[in-house]
This record gives sequence, C-alpha cells and structure tokens, in this order.
Amino acid sequence: MSLTGVRYTKGFLLDLKRRLEFIKDAHDLLEMKRDQLMIELRKALERFKELRRKVEDEAEEVYRELSLLHSTLGSADLETYSAYLKGRMEVKMIPRSVIGVVIPMLREIHIPDYTNLYPPQIIPLAEKTSTLMKDLAKLAELEAYIENLAEDLRKTNIRVNALEKVVIPSYEETVRRIQGVLDDEMLEEIIRLKQIKEILMRGRTA
Repeated sequence: MSLTGVRYTKGFLLDLKRRLEFIKDAHDLLEMKRDQLMIELRKALERFKELRRKVEDEAEEVYRELSLLHSTLGSADLETYSAYLKGRMEVKMIPRSVIGVVIPMLREIHIPDYTNLYPPQIIPLAEKTSTLMKDLAKLAELEAYIENLAEDLRKTNIRVNALEKVVIPSYEETVRRIQGVLDDEMLEEIIRLKQIKEILMRGRTA
C-alpha cells in the first residue's frame, strides 16, 4: 500500500505520525473486540451443543409418546384431536447488541392453550410437544446469534490483519522515508552553514 500526496515536510511528518498513532489505537481496539468475540462465540457454541442435545432428547420422547398413542388410539382419532387446536405458535423477537453485533433475541413464545381441548391421555403429548417447540425456538435464536457473531468475527479479523500487515507497515515505512529525507536535508544544511562559517572565518583572518 502506498500513500498518496506525500510531502517531505516536518508538518506533514507530524500529521502522519498522529494518524499512525490513531490507526494503532484502532488496531488495538479491534484486537480486543476480536478476542472478546472469540470468547463469546466459544460460550455460545457450548450452549448450542447442550441445548441441541436437550432438543434431540425431547424430540425422541415426543416421538415415543406419539407412537404409543398411535398404537392405542389409531391414526383417525389422532387426526381428529389434532384439529381441535386453534391458533398457532407465535414468537416475538427484538434486536439486541452484543459487542456491537446486532442479534435477534426471543422476547416471548406463545403456545395456544390446549389444557381443556384434549382427553387426559393426550395431554402429556401436548405438554412435551409444547416444551419441544419452545426449545426449538430458543435453539434457532442461539443459532442466529452464533452466525452473526461468526460473521462479525470474520470481518473484524480481516480489518485487524489489513491494519497489521498492510496499513500500519505502509505508514511506518512512509514515516521512516520522510524522516530520512528531512534528516539528510538537515545534515546538508549543517554542512552548508559550517562551510559558510569557515569562509567567513577565513575572510576575517585575511
């Protein structure tokens, strides 16, 4: 990366150094954000594994309960009972921010009331299914959270690497080049002044 509009002056050098310090501070902040995102992502993945195992166990239990009822009541009665339920599951979500990452958060999960609709032998299945649906919604929320964290971590890592490997080295090289040119000019000025002084001294002696 090459900087454009480079001027070999002290004022430009000072401005460049200030910009370099600002970029380094931004790099440090992005590194901190990246580290925190990695921590949050690891925690979220652990929670996801635990919740997924729970959901799988609940799904197996619902399937067993449904198979048992199917064998005792028959498919016709089950289809009839399934038509009793009115309404549908509703999920309300709100956005929230974690380390600057906007993610969806479950605010409310509404399951239609089934307590007075079914005979006693159906209620356990309805309860287990209700629990399963709620946990599935939570699992979906957590999955979206993980995806958003991972995407922001990817973008943050790209920015950190770009600053670290391209932008900062380019600024540092430009600072060194300008400093070198200014040092050479100063040295030439000192030599020139010394030569003038020697000429004046010889003139006074003569």
